[in-house]
Amino acid sequence: MRLLGLLACLALLIAGAGPGAWAGGSSFGDPDEHSPDEGPAYWGFVKDAAGKPIVDAKVSAAYKTSLTLITRTNAIGAYRVRGFKKEISPSDVTISCAKEGYKQIRVFRRPVVKGRPVKSIETECRLQRQ
Repeated sequence: MRLLGLLACLALLIAGAGPGAWAGGSSFGDPDEHSPDEGPAYWGFVKDAAGKPIVDAKVSAAYKTSLTLITRTNAIGAYRVRGFKKEISPSDVTISCAKEGYKQIRVFRRPVVKGRPVKSIETECRLQRQ
């Protein structure tokens, strides 16, 4: 049964979740129309403490104290944020997540490969019921 659920999630990712699935962002199936001035996309998943996806969680990508881009997770707990200029260092962008009735317990950013151009930054956010 778990394998069937995983396959269904993968099918959604491959097919794209449709234009309305990403508030303030684009789905994984959309063409990647990266502007030459645009920096990497920030993407990942919001999950509960047991690893289950959290639907409609608010995800914030904040650059220092000047700019915050906000989106919401889709049906599989995934999000994607684009819009920062390429001059902004990924280390200056902080990802956080929130949902009513939950508190953030962990944010894990996957390390990037040194010496390679950074095209995307993956971050997983964990929430726990209060």
